[in-house]
Amino acid sequence: MTFRLTSLITILVALFSCKAEYRSDKAVLQIILSRDNAKIMADKYVYLFDVSKKVVLDSAVVAGDTVNFSRHCNPDFVPYMVSVVRIDTFKGHPFLRPMGFQSPYNAKLIYSSFYLDKGVTILKPILNNNINEQTGFTGSVQNEPFLKRVELQYTFGNPANSQVIIKENISKIKAYPYSIYLLEQLFYNKEKFSNKDLKNQLSFFDNNLQKTAFFKNFNDYFTTAETFDKVFPSIEFENQAGKFQEVGSEDAAFYLIVFWASWCGPCREEIPIIDTLYKKYFNSGLSITSISIDGDKRNWQTALQQEKPTWQQLIAIDSTRTFVSLHYEIKAIPKAYLFNRKKEFIGKFDDASVMTKRIDRLLANGK
Repeated sequence: MTFRLTSLITILVALFSCKAEYRSDKAVLQIILSRDNAKIMADKYVYLFDVSKKVVLDSAVVAGDTVNFSRHCNPDFVPYMVSVVRIDTFKGHPFLRPMGFQSPYNAKLIYSSFYLDKGVTILKPILNNNINEQTGFTGSVQNEPFLKRVELQYTFGNPANSQVIIKENISKIKAYPYSIYLLEQLFYNKEKFSNKDLKNQLSFFDNNLQKTAFFKNFNDYFTTAETFDKVFPSIEFENQAGKFQEVGSEDAAFYLIVFWASWCGPCREEIPIIDTLYKKYFNSGLSITSISIDGDKRNWQTALQQEKPTWQQLIAIDSTRTFVSLHYEIKAIPKAYLFNRKKEFIGKFDDASVMTKRIDRLLANGK
């Protein structure tokens, strides 16, 4: 069983704004509560939540009917997806519940996330998905293609239809050449195109977007595309002590590398299986490293305290997270990679039973 990362990102939201907003050096979010919701939320916290990194960015106590968040925008700022969340409980357990809003394109749909951009975004949220509540949303044009669900298509190894697909994609990019949403789709599925076809589509994004650090990640990918999703992670990652170290041990016969996250239920369920493998084959030369893609190191540290794994634990965060996204297809976790003594790729696994059987065949009886 795997936990789909895409399932965490609820399809949502829309906004419109004038170009003057983009001259601001701040992204301001104003949350306007109805009279009833202001009473319900009085003296309670609301949180600004980064959907991609899965980390709380800011918090505020509700005092009245308006809550403001303000984020400074660096010169290299790129709009990113956020939600406004509050603490709720399910069967006695607290969790962060997104505050939704009604789609201006379809009154029957309620969304919970949006791209935060320079300028002012105004959110009139719904607390309990009750579309009878008064709701509204105004903000960045970045959300228009996202709200309209403008989806790019992919070749999936079908060259006979590839040029038709690419032509359709280019027409969508031409309609929204500024769209981070479309660019993220291409990056997420970059391995489904040849480098030539990928570069062709990228050329139709506007110049401002092409100057961003996110866009430049494609250049790094082009240099490593041939080894995508099968290369040994040869960089150093942060460990529990906050220091950086290499993956695995030097004298290992085999390296098993598992990508996971504290919020991923199937990942946590797989830990006892990995523990059994480690105890069984540690003396036979099996090196195991778990690399977390948690956006918040505190959540990772808490999970380690709870699970108490005895093998190497590292985290991919900031620049090392970028390395992972450039070199591996981590669309579902847990996902494991197996390498030999020379750090040559053997196989990858999203099924613990298949992984165990493969390692048993390699290492049983000390072989």
